[in-house]
Amino acid sequence: MSQTATARAPEVLASIALELEHAGELCDRLETLVTQLVRASRGEPLAIALHEAQTLDVLTQHLAALASFTRKLSSQAESEVYDLSDAVAGVTLGDLANRLAQVTRDGPIRAKADAGDLDLF
Repeated sequence: MSQTATARAPEVLASIALELEHAGELCDRLETLVTQLVRASRGEPLAIALHEAQTLDVLTQHLAALASFTRKLSSQAESEVYDLSDAVAGVTLGDLANRLAQVTRDGPIRAKADAGDLDLF
């Protein structure tokens, strides 16, 4: 019979946040490569490369926002009730913030006017 591994919610959420941050760091490294490839592109492939580079940047921001959200939840996990408004407040991508907030009884939180701005390079 196998042994059951147990952990407390704050530690599990903190571990997930660390893994999301690590994935974001890997995306940052990949973004550097894509940027170099974009600079080397000419003509039609340049537009495609720019679009893909922007997609990678959005993914990096998405991972960072999820890590921040998860880390905030880990600090609240002892109470077993989560203040999603507080956790979502740190999410700067408006669409993601709305999706994360949908589990509340009040429905989606309205994004700030600049909450969906992308940090493109």
